[in-house]
Amino acid sequence: MSTTLAHRGLPTGVGRFDLLRLFEQVAMPGFGLSSTAVALVRHYVLKTMDGDYLSGRICAVWTQACRFAEALGLTPRSINSAERELEQAGFIVRNAGINGERAGDRQDGIVVWAAGINLASLVERFAEMQAKAISSPCHPAVPRRDPSTGPAHPRGGRRRSERAETILPDGRTARITNIDRLIAIREALSAMLAAIEHHPESGPEPDPRALKTSDAPEENCAPNIQNQNSPRRCTAPARDPLDCIRPVTALMVATESYCGIVEALGGPNWPNLAEASWRSCGRLGISQSTWGRACQQFGRERAALNVLLIDRNAGLPLGPPYRVGSPARCLAGMVRRAGSAGVNLAGLFRATERNVQQAPSQSQCLGHLWSRRLAHWPI
Repeated sequence: MSTTLAHRGLPTGVGRFDLLRLFEQVAMPGFGLSSTAVALVRHYVLKTMDGDYLSGRICAVWTQACRFAEALGLTPRSINSAERELEQAGFIVRNAGINGERAGDRQDGIVVWAAGINLASLVERFAEMQAKAISSPCHPAVPRRDPSTGPAHPRGGRRRSERAETILPDGRTARITNIDRLIAIREALSAMLAAIEHHPESGPEPDPRALKTSDAPEENCAPNIQNQNSPRRCTAPARDPLDCIRPVTALMVATESYCGIVEALGGPNWPNLAEASWRSCGRLGISQSTWGRACQQFGRERAALNVLLIDRNAGLPLGPPYRVGSPARCLAGMVRRAGSAGVNLAGLFRATERNVQQAPSQSQCLGHLWSRRLAHWPI
């Protein structure tokens, strides 16, 4: 059956991503939920809209469990188990239609009815979760440890553990038959390995603003003083124009949905942009195999910029020369051209930046969005 279960809304000034961050903070330590259940709620929230969390609205999703399983790289049985776990914990209400079918209707951006997963309970328990987070012994995020167990994890260790848990929930070793999912897991694990290799205890940490890093040691050597003119030119190599692009600068031309994913991941940095681009591939119709080839050809940071620009230019109206008709073919063409003529990614970024600045309505909308986000994102 369908439901019109409404809720009383979130407190003033609290958005859906604030609710998601609070839930992720207390779900496992406070309510004993599994990482699969937490990842599923994150997927629920990304499927909703900001208006669904206003007082008197219906906040629900009606995507089939098999689609959630495909998006998260799990089996439908795992999704059903996680949904049952969330229902027993009182965070969702399941009310599928005949034969378990899920459906709903959204008119003018407002859900009028839905038969699927209702999130009213999650919204109503915001105050409870906030109180549990404040009363947590680890608040504010300072873990306790027994001195006899040795030193705590190095800086960033917990963050990498949480990211590994997201890549392979519960340390899964179940059989994965989807080749695109396997490629995505390989790329994510490669990025984690690179982050571990650049940890402060493993060597000097690279500049987070740069797209290129160097593992060359810094050593003091005796100067090589030449006593005669050198036939070689002493001109310094040209600097890559992409080196000056920082994550927060890249997001200035991103779409609102892309920025929402980055905000949910914790803010603008290169790993979060790479994760957001990987998630956006499904929405843009880009296969994970094409994404994997782009990462191999450009590196994860430049591949993330490619998808960000494709996402922005895919929404342009007919007419502009940079409009993208088929995101999948566009990214595949960039990969092919990179091996021959090369891709002027810096020029494409600057052109997209000019197009955004020349669109008054779009700039006004993004201005309101960034006035809230730049307050807590480092520039």
